[in-house]
Amino acid sequence: MSKLLFFSFLFILNIGFTQKKTEFDEVDSYARLAPKNSQTIDDLVSYFSQKSYTDIEKARLIYVWLTENISYDDRAYNLKNIGDNSAKTVFKTKKAVCAGFANLYTELGEKLGLEIITVSGVAKGYEYEEDLVDNLEESVNHAWNLIRINNEWRVFDATWGEGFGASNKKGKLVSTKEFNDDWFNIEPAQAIFTHLPEDLTKQYISAPINFQTFLALPWLTPREFKTEWLTPEEILLKLNEKKKVDLPVYYNFFNDLKLIAPKERILKKGKPHEFSLKSKEIRGVFIYLNEEEVIPFSKDGEYFKYIINTKNPGSYHVVVSNKNNELYTLLEYIID
Repeated sequence: MSKLLFFSFLFILNIGFTQKKTEFDEVDSYARLAPKNSQTIDDLVSYFSQKSYTDIEKARLIYVWLTENISYDDRAYNLKNIGDNSAKTVFKTKKAVCAGFANLYTELGEKLGLEIITVSGVAKGYEYEEDLVDNLEESVNHAWNLIRINNEWRVFDATWGEGFGASNKKGKLVSTKEFNDDWFNIEPAQAIFTHLPEDLTKQYISAPINFQTFLALPWLTPREFKTEWLTPEEILLKLNEKKKVDLPVYYNFFNDLKLIAPKERILKKGKPHEFSLKSKEIRGVFIYLNEEEVIPFSKDGEYFKYIINTKNPGSYHVVVSNKNNELYTLLEYIID
């Protein structure tokens, strides 16, 4: 097993939008109210077991407790000295790299009766390119979990749910703790764009991919697929058919975004290209043409809509404003 397994961490600059309410609000609250003075893993399991929960709720309890109570070990990452990331040690120290998060998730899950395993593999996280060589086995840089829910294996990554990381002026990782449930209960076909198991039989998708195909996949997270703009199946099918995948540059800062938009980065002149999007966080939407001309979308009910039909070549950026009138680029296209 590669020593790099323990050093993967997610590099995402999160924008502080309000966390949406979910079906797990009561479970989340119970997890966060767990006694801080639990001396052993069994003490915590005893607390969790005081209420009757379904398997997915048990998985959520552990995910939220881990992201709340365990911090990413920046020092271990930066020194490339992982130390002991066993479940017992992580529970005691409250610090871990990815293997520690996964090991403790598995330990707690098994004690709560879940069918859960720890998976190692390659993940497209913080500076993952530095970990890559020409084969899968030596490129392994991350660990996460699989849990069987309703007879289907699902992907859970509490490390990436705990927060995000960025480099400081000295090029060292500095992580920020910020809860993110994008990495909870993920369909394997969505997770495969960022997480490739070292054991390729653990992909649990209809047409498993190899290492080289994984590297060629665009970097897409579960949040992108929640917009219903893209489906993992259509992208994987294109790759299997040796077709080019050239998606527009895309930044999604919204939890509830629904989107209809062209799926090719380069748009053809003189043809209509439809855009339609909605989010409770969005106040306005605009097309920026070559960073000069600004064209507002029209509002139709809950949706902002616009159709590009132009012969003018150049760069087209879809820019949105939130309720605080802050502007963010959502999509980038080129008309050739």
